Amino acid sequence: MLKPSIPAGVTETRPMLIISVDHEVFGNGSGCLDACVRRPVDRMLSVAEKFSAPLTFFVEALEFEAMQVAGIDGIDSVIAQLTVAYKSGHDIQLHIHPQWDGAAYDGRDWRVNEKLWRIGNIDERRLVRLLKQGKSWIEGQLSSDFPEYECLAFRAGGWCIQPSDAVIKALLQLGFQIDSTVAPGLQNLAAGEWADFRDVPDQPYWRTNGDVCREANSGLWEIPILTGKVGRLRHLQAVKKCRSFGSNGMASGCVGSYQGASSRLQAWRGKFGKLMSSGNVMLDFSTMPTDILVQITRDWMAKYRTQSSYLPLVGIAHTKNFTDYSEKNMNEYLQWAIDEGIACSTYRDFLGVVNGR
Repeated sequence: MLKPSIPAGVTETRPMLIISVDHEVFGNGSGCLDACVRRPVDRMLSVAEKFSAPLTFFVEALEFEAMQVAGIDGIDSVIAQLTVAYKSGHDIQLHIHPQWDGAAYDGRDWRVNEKLWRIGNIDERRLVRLLKQGKSWIEGQLSSDFPEYECLAFRAGGWCIQPSDAVIKALLQLGFQIDSTVAPGLQNLAAGEWADFRDVPDQPYWRTNGDVCREANSGLWEIPILTGKVGRLRHLQAVKKCRSFGSNGMASGCVGSYQGASSRLQAWRGKFGKLMSSGNVMLDFSTMPTDILVQITRDWMAKYRTQSSYLPLVGIAHTKNFTDYSEKNMNEYLQWAIDEGIACSTYRDFLGVVNGR
């Protein structure tokens, strides 16, 4: 059983690493649960428990509920794995790709609603319904064994939270306290998947009551994913190396497609936009090598360590592209973090600190 990193009522002055995991298959429904979710999670848990590091799984609840209803092979073991992980001290929070609303399975392939690809674009009534549905499904999976559990943090699928005013309003209405979608400095130009986080508060976290890129006096806590800059050539080399492992950069045996809402022209525009912004990287345990992970963490700490008594360092990983290379880099990074005096934490620990509990 992992022990909480921050005792109740104690304010930490050292950086605290929050390792988040987007827990899902591909957005269009491709990819099998065993190779793209269950086995990669086993590998992540093995690394995390070696260092007593809690993981926070952002679970795509609409996707898994649809699979549960359709009786997809392996869904019960994926849910059981999450329950065991929570019991061991890891955490579960909500991740939504709205295209899964009304998804249908024909016995071979999923048909999702590509018109709903962006949560920032859907109408307020549907938005509240889907967030409530996802929250209720997660809480329902854990309530019999853990009646105290409450889903309180959210991450938008594909980082597509903008325009965010209605999303934040709905999250607050449903009792959420944290969003962790923003990746400062990053941009995606594809019309179906656009996101623009180039202009955000120059802070390690902030309050938002509408626009996630603007600070407010009250509202939801925005705890951004740690990002940093590296040389463009170094970034491209890292991406190329990542793709040489597993199934072309995917977890071993995980095969699927990223094809989504964008037309072919829009998809190329998005790829071009990502290329033009290359050099901006997330603390991504699935794709980045140890030296880049360490570099951007050091840069983030140097920039923000004096601004707050509590400095969350949010990392991200995806189950479907967690390879043996990812496992190696996570091992090396966590060893470096422990040696540097960086503790491991969760979003719940963050709330305990900022709320003075």
